Amino acid sequence: MIQQVTYDIDDIQKFLELNELSKLEECEQTLQKLLSVQKKISIIANIDPEQLKVIVDKLQFIKYNFKDIIIKEGDISQEIFFILSGECHAFHNNKKIGGIKAGSTFGEAAAIFNTKRNASVLCSSKEVTVLSFCINHDNMDFCAPALAKLYKNLARQINTKIEEMNDNLVKK
Repeated sequence: MIQQVTYDIDDIQKFLELNELSKLEECEQTLQKLLSVQKKISIIANIDPEQLKVIVDKLQFIKYNFKDIIIKEGDISQEIFFILSGECHAFHNNKKIGGIKAGSTFGEAAAIFNTKRNASVLCSSKEVTVLSFCINHDNMDFCAPALAKLYKNLARQINTKIEEMNDNLVKK
């Protein structure tokens, strides 16, 4: 079962305040806000904050609206997404394959394996706020232990998703 995390209003507000910052301040402020709630995001919770600063790239907090497409099946992109608030649905070959709730990660397989997206993800609630980031592989030598932890965390999430899909198939 995927670990569900509950966020309080202060945590969400920290993310939403980013829209008011200038571009130069935004990068540092975004990173600081990420670090302030790092322990609540399972895939990065156990990574040293100084190393996390180096391995996370293109960090963004993004708001989407109902029916917005976050990921399109077949696209190639490197972003990993973490839902802060709201819910999404995943579709494969235009068939709904599941729901994704706040506290869940998606997009990690394509980012890790540098492959096409195997599903589309659409917003299913009025508003969805996500954390989007890429992994900076350029710092592999400097931060190998941090990257190893991140990959292990992401692999654990992928395995959990596969187990849940298998359980659902058996139930049908």
